[in-house]
Amino acid sequence: MKEEEWTIGQSKLCYGLDRNDLHFLDITKEGELCIKMGKETITFSEIIRNVKADAGDSIGYTSSFTLRLPQLIISQVKKLKAAFASAIKQLNYEGQFSAVYPVKVNQRRDFVLPVLAADSEYGLEVGTKSELVLVTKVIRNEKHRRIVCNGAKDPEYLDMIQKCIDNGYTMSISVESLYEAMLIVESFNPKMTDLVLRLKPYLTLEGHWSHSTGRDSKFGMSIHDVFDVIELFKETGFLTCVSTILGHAGSQIIDVASFRRFAQFMTRVFLELRDKGLSGLEMIDFGGGLPIDYTSAHRSDLMELYAISLIQGIKDVLSESEHQGVVPNLLIESGRGLTALGSLILVRALELRSVFPPRREYENKAMESAERQWLGRIEKSSSAEELTSLWNEFHKKLTEISDTLRGIFENEMLVGVLETAVREKLKKHGFNQLKLSSGSRSFWYPEHIVIGNFSVFNSVGDYVLVHQHFPIVPIRDLHVRPETTVRLVDITCDSDGEISQFHRKATEVPLFTRDNRPLTLPKEGMEEGIPVGVLENVQDSYFVLALTGAYQDVIEMDHNLLGDLPDVELRLTEEGQWQVKWTKGAESVEHLLEDQGYTDMDFDEDPYMSTNKGK
Repeated sequence: MKEEEWTIGQSKLCYGLDRNDLHFLDITKEGELCIKMGKETITFSEIIRNVKADAGDSIGYTSSFTLRLPQLIISQVKKLKAAFASAIKQLNYEGQFSAVYPVKVNQRRDFVLPVLAADSEYGLEVGTKSELVLVTKVIRNEKHRRIVCNGAKDPEYLDMIQKCIDNGYTMSISVESLYEAMLIVESFNPKMTDLVLRLKPYLTLEGHWSHSTGRDSKFGMSIHDVFDVIELFKETGFLTCVSTILGHAGSQIIDVASFRRFAQFMTRVFLELRDKGLSGLEMIDFGGGLPIDYTSAHRSDLMELYAISLIQGIKDVLSESEHQGVVPNLLIESGRGLTALGSLILVRALELRSVFPPRREYENKAMESAERQWLGRIEKSSSAEELTSLWNEFHKKLTEISDTLRGIFENEMLVGVLETAVREKLKKHGFNQLKLSSGSRSFWYPEHIVIGNFSVFNSVGDYVLVHQHFPIVPIRDLHVRPETTVRLVDITCDSDGEISQFHRKATEVPLFTRDNRPLTLPKEGMEEGIPVGVLENVQDSYFVLALTGAYQDVIEMDHNLLGDLPDVELRLTEEGQWQVKWTKGAESVEHLLEDQGYTDMDFDEDPYMSTNKGK
């Protein structure tokens, strides 16, 4: 392939589009990013134009916004049910499957209601009193839906649960400590109570939150508590109230095949507890853990593999046991896997800044001579290792920063020129065997900074809190070889207000930008820099931050008094027509100040950067 040739397929590979959990994002032949549902597509440019036309003069309008996609949540619920139905049939399993949605993942109405709309039997999981109040209101006319009550419980929480039982709700109470068990036996009628024993799984699976399992887990009963609770229930007549055991393997478990081992553990516990007199035990609640593929680098059938792994793990143990006819039902509490696709952030690029000065004539002739010498040595280098060694030598000699502004200017100009030469030469050498140290990466570091009209802390707080990766894609010029890479920073006064990591996919032959920065690597990994097609088109354009529907709304931070972005909802009608609906403006300064105790501030504008409303 010639250097100037580039295909849309290569762009899809680099950005991870049209596959896995970004299956709904595609590229038009003109290089525009679009949303795809079924056979219909709509470009982000069209969505932005519609929003400006409908709400450009509204209070709370700002150029960046959150796009809600409730139909993708419905699709995920149906996909999950289909995955388990297929696995049950494929493995000839006789147990039943059911699920509850943990509302902590996103309590918003436009997330909870799509889950319920997708399946008339889908239940809900709560972890606090306030979440219980929420779900009882939401399903007040559908009391057959199961409500699993997890979390630490005080007498007031248990009293609320009792009132729900009295009002006809289908309640399951998790028991997470001996203390909670004692409160339950004092307050509940064993004939009207459904209990779930939540225990610590004494094993660890690979995942972002795998530390939340095992002996030191915050959640579930330790082994000695399990025995004490069983003895208490035996003495008080509550033993037959226990219908379910619950174990949580952790969130975002990418090694989906390891769920088989988790299911084996839980099934052994299930059978042993039945032997200890828990004759009403009929279900295993496997908690959450179903991952989202934020990097588009994993298998496309994660959900199907998840279902197969759990059921196969159960069958492994049942085939070895003497408990003939005992087949546990399955319950899962997936949240991230359902809702992550339900929203994305559109960030307007307010400004483009350059790190290095433009190329000019040197006033200091010694710098001009130094440039020729270093460029000559770079050109004569015979290997990638020699080149990186040369680069390190150059930086050591550059440690003495000039004490004049012009001197700093010319130093920076020299660094920029030499970085360009090093990148070009390194591409020719190849770097399959190159050890990618922080020093060797420095010449790939982006030279341009994009100021985005958003707050990382409010829109994608998990990026700051737990280093959760989110895919980032520019909305235009995706049909050409990317010119370079950029950093995306927000408008907060905080150095953590940046989201610039980009997942490089693995290819045998690396792909490069036009200025010789790697777009792919021999081994996949995170690198700084978001590829952009045409640099001069970036300002006033947009970037999409995808898969933000899980947790980001509920953990948002109003850092620098920057609140919620506007909400826009996108739906596809049965007739194949797109509906773009402005549902809420950005959070006002007045409301943000009220949260800080200031009640006399009359200012209904939002705090984000003005970009000429309606423009």
